[in-house]
Amino acid sequence: MTCAREIDESRSALSLRVDRVRRDEGNAPGTLYCTDVEGTELRVTVRESPAGDLSWQAGRWYRLDGVVRSTSPGAELLLPSGDGSADRVDTPESRAHPPLADLDDPWLVQLGASDELVAVTVQLRPVDGATTSPVRTAAPETFEIGAVCLSHCEEPDATVYHREEPDTRDEHLLLQHVVEDLSEAEGATLVTRGAGRSPLGALRARLNAAAGDGVVDPGAGAVLDGCFHADTGSVAARAAAETLTAAARELGIETEPVRLDDYDIGGDPTDWREGWNTDELPISGPSDPRMTDRDYAALVEQYLETDDDSTAAAALGSCLKAYASADLSLLGDLATHDATGRLACSRPAGRLPSP
Repeated sequence: MTCAREIDESRSALSLRVDRVRRDEGNAPGTLYCTDVEGTELRVTVRESPAGDLSWQAGRWYRLDGVVRSTSPGAELLLPSGDGSADRVDTPESRAHPPLADLDDPWLVQLGASDELVAVTVQLRPVDGATTSPVRTAAPETFEIGAVCLSHCEEPDATVYHREEPDTRDEHLLLQHVVEDLSEAEGATLVTRGAGRSPLGALRARLNAAAGDGVVDPGAGAVLDGCFHADTGSVAARAAAETLTAAARELGIETEPVRLDDYDIGGDPTDWREGWNTDELPISGPSDPRMTDRDYAALVEQYLETDDDSTAAAALGSCLKAYASADLSLLGDLATHDATGRLACSRPAGRLPSP
């Protein structure tokens, strides 16, 4: 019986239990959250509804024919339209996931089998100062990296690389440090936050851009391919939780937001949030002191353009770095929790922006 980690580059047949169905617009199946015979929890992108009167039901097993590895960071596998098919089957015999040392260059492993776990957060800086719409990682010319933070899970120390200058050369220096660190972590599993974010995609896109300009080594972007990737957004999706923070709370993991009023930054949130539609943000209104990605995008411009050594400027720098690294503890706690040990972690190769 084939399991998910044994899927190669060709189309394959695979038995999976459907745990949850997330439908796209128009009520068409979008992503199946499944479990394979080794207990690996993974995502399958489905292009069309199954033929005939077959429907996806949580808790039932299906044989999917024509499955391929996904080329999108939003799923591990893909059931293409036209060539893919599905049938309901009886519950197959389960088997254990082998130790990582017993596997020969796997493309997918379980989170709990990983030898080294590294939490990674990435904050973006829109190049035009716009904070009204999400940054698209498919358009690397529209953003730069503002910060990259790394922490070995279960260890208290964190590495925070943050921009200090507006010039792109400062971003290049940051990227060089990140490449050096990730080169030393080859084979590790990089743990990131999901929910629509694509931190590794953004990092790869800017590494590719820097390589194209001759600033970093042409193969710098490939440093990510030597690792595995765990997208914790699946934890929230499987729990049907609105946010990853809410899902973590159900597991007994508490986290506190970064509050702007904890830092004497010399301004009030209502100053820069004027005209914002705060209904779209995880805050109660313009005066809510909880910091968001949009606040970061606005404040990082102020910080990089400020050329003074005032107390307020130093406080703003501390605030930005605290926000950029705030999720490291949450990601570390999630990655080492028993409930996430079977989460699928795949190689980023082929699933991130190409040079």
